[in-house]
Order: sequence, then structure tokens, then C-alpha cells
Amino acid sequence: MEEYNSYKEKVEKQHNKAIVEVVKDLYVNEDIGPSVSAKKLGIPRQAFIYFVELYDLKRLKFANSKKKTISLSRSELIQ
Repeated sequence: MEEYNSYKEKVEKQHNKAIVEVVKDLYVNEDIGPSVSAKKLGIPRQAFIYFVELYDLKRLKFANSKKKTISLSRSELIQ
């Protein structure tokens, strides 16, 4: 757990915002996977996954995917 706290502090200091916001930006908003995101942040992949699970961001990411799919389906029906 101490290890994750050191990664958290490192990322928050580099980006000047909360770890949840940094991880959410990469994983949900930019739709970048754990390996690439972790590499961008300079932390291990497992640490990145830990933060995704800690803040339940997987559910948020896939909720956004469903919305995109529904939007596409509706626009296809209109055509």
C-alpha cells in the first residue's frame, strides 16, 4: 500500500491534480489502455490498474462506451 501512495504522490505532483482526475483523463476520456497510460505516467502497469479499480473507473469507461453505441445506432436509424 505504501508503494501505491508513493506513485500517487509522484503523479499528483507531476500533473498538479488528484490521481483520480489524471487516471480518468487517460483511461476514460482519452480511451488509452493501462499499459500505455502507465508508461506515460512513469508508473508500473499494475499500479495504474490499482487506481482504475480503486476509483471504479472501468464502469465509467464502459458506461461511456454504451452511450456512444446507442448514439450511433440512433443516427443509423435516421439515415
